[in-house]
Amino acid sequence: MVDSKVSVIVPVYNTEKYLRKCLDSLVNQTLDGVEIVIVNDGSKDSSPQIITEYMKEYPDRFVYASQENSGQAVARNKALKMCTGEYIGFLDSDDFVRTDMFERMYNAAVNEDADYVACGYTDITYDEAGNEIELEHYVHSKLAYKTKDMFFGALASPFLHLYKKEVLTESGADFPEGVVYEDTAFYLNIIPYIKKLAVIDEPLAFRVRRSNSTMSTFKAAKVRQIFRVLDYSIDYYKKKGFYKEYKKELEYFCVRVLLCSSMQRICKVENSKERKALRNETLEYLNRNFPDRKSNGYFKGGFQHLYMKTFNKVTAPFYAWLLRIKGRREREYI
Repeated sequence: MVDSKVSVIVPVYNTEKYLRKCLDSLVNQTLDGVEIVIVNDGSKDSSPQIITEYMKEYPDRFVYASQENSGQAVARNKALKMCTGEYIGFLDSDDFVRTDMFERMYNAAVNEDADYVACGYTDITYDEAGNEIELEHYVHSKLAYKTKDMFFGALASPFLHLYKKEVLTESGADFPEGVVYEDTAFYLNIIPYIKKLAVIDEPLAFRVRRSNSTMSTFKAAKVRQIFRVLDYSIDYYKKKGFYKEYKKELEYFCVRVLLCSSMQRICKVENSKERKALRNETLEYLNRNFPDRKSNGYFKGGFQHLYMKTFNKVTAPFYAWLLRIKGRREREYI
């Protein structure tokens, strides 16, 4: 494609049920110059045939590669090398976006000379008859207007973000392969390179929650991979020389991930011995990497910060019990 404004990376693996809606939302974008970069990650269903159909109908819109099933991170890293757009966005093949999303994101980036643009999304699922059910109309990160804001209350999912390609190239950031939660490391590692941000305070994308996706069952081995992901980012900050400058912010981000989203997943692991082992590993990780976290000034005010400051060997079983009760009362969508 010539003069691509935005490249949208779409890894595909066995999503035949959702793929047409995803691709329709991209080929009908109101922005001219949207390049759709697809990597088929060894799909065994009819997804490759659907992709071929769209490529025949829109031959100038697609860039395509195929690989043996290697995981979403490998597919995205491959796609990053194929993009020609000024800006790069992402979309999972079971989700979809508003047809004006990338026009609005691109215009915001250009008009504000932004390295990064963020928006929100609508959370949906489908009933047994295939009818769309809205779970939550507007899900969004805590709004960020300067670089350090991105460490707080963030949604790391890349389908909500548009990045200037130059920034991704300069950072050398990629998705750590062979683990889940790779989105977290990718998002975190790019932050020091973001000098100017833009925010569209609206839901422009749609996330489909389904029960058979990567993290639908909370297996201990998968939950444990968060430690490798955070190690990946901590090492990245040290290697790039950012650790000292962003130490407190990085500490806050990692502690929040471990004691909030990760601890919620731990509490949904079925085996009680595995849950306890994961709680202990979490505390060991925190004490090893962030021994002085309680003195971090960002942990102030509100019950959540009190919880994070007082989570220790004594209080952990009680907090875990509360989180497990809370989880049982909530219907889980992934």
